[in-house]
Amino acid sequence: MLSVESLTVYRGGRLVLDGVSFTLNPGEVTAVLGLNGAGKTTLLKAILGFLPRQGGTLSAGGQPLDRLSPAERAKRLAYVPQRYDGGFRYTAEDFVSMGATAYLGAFSRPGREELARAAELLRGLDCGHLIGRPMDKLSGGEQRMAYLARAMLQNAGCLLLDEPVSSLDLSRQHLFLHRLGRYAAERRAGCLVTLHAPELAYAYAGRILLLHGGRLLLDAARGEPGFEEKLAQGLGTIYGPGLRAEFRGGGLALGWEHGEH
Repeated sequence: MLSVESLTVYRGGRLVLDGVSFTLNPGEVTAVLGLNGAGKTTLLKAILGFLPRQGGTLSAGGQPLDRLSPAERAKRLAYVPQRYDGGFRYTAEDFVSMGATAYLGAFSRPGREELARAAELLRGLDCGHLIGRPMDKLSGGEQRMAYLARAMLQNAGCLLLDEPVSSLDLSRQHLFLHRLGRYAAERRAGCLVTLHAPELAYAYAGRILLLHGGRLLLDAARGEPGFEEKLAQGLGTIYGPGLRAEFRGGGLALGWEHGEH
């Protein structure tokens, strides 16, 4: 379980996150929605320790993250960034196998067993065609799938994913989030994923967080009383009063009413 308490972050003198608090539960996918600049990426990077925070506490499994070694943090937190920024020409399976690094000795490298597991995970994501191909030659969407496989191999208790479906076509978006949800349920992992599409968040997340003006506007779980009404109201606050949210057939449909000027 990941616990975030009163997280406050300034960037360039601007308050980006203002006392944000929530809990990431095992076996649950939690989606974070908000406008560009709302602080979604900042939230993930502050939890990971990539950005300094000016207030708040972070813990995973009851252990303060600040007190953990890098190897211990890697056993608790796995990260899927927006883009691949590696400077080396790893093959996809080599890259995925690095998810096992936290469990190996200081001078050990992933071996045959880890490479076999990496290839198995890629095939399980319908990405067997990536095996043997260099990461820097893959499309953004293909790189994202390799990152997901690496995070799965890392076997951390919490996965943090920054807009993981933004480079994927429609079918791959649904496949990615379906596999993520299945992984969360099977491994009892908590998954925190930033998204731009409320429809996808509603379809695949058990909990939805809305960031607005640096604060947590909504923290609501599927199945709680008034969940859909709260979500529709929160989305209207973020995206404007012209937004119309309709819940039908188990899905969310969005539309806009444009007034005459």
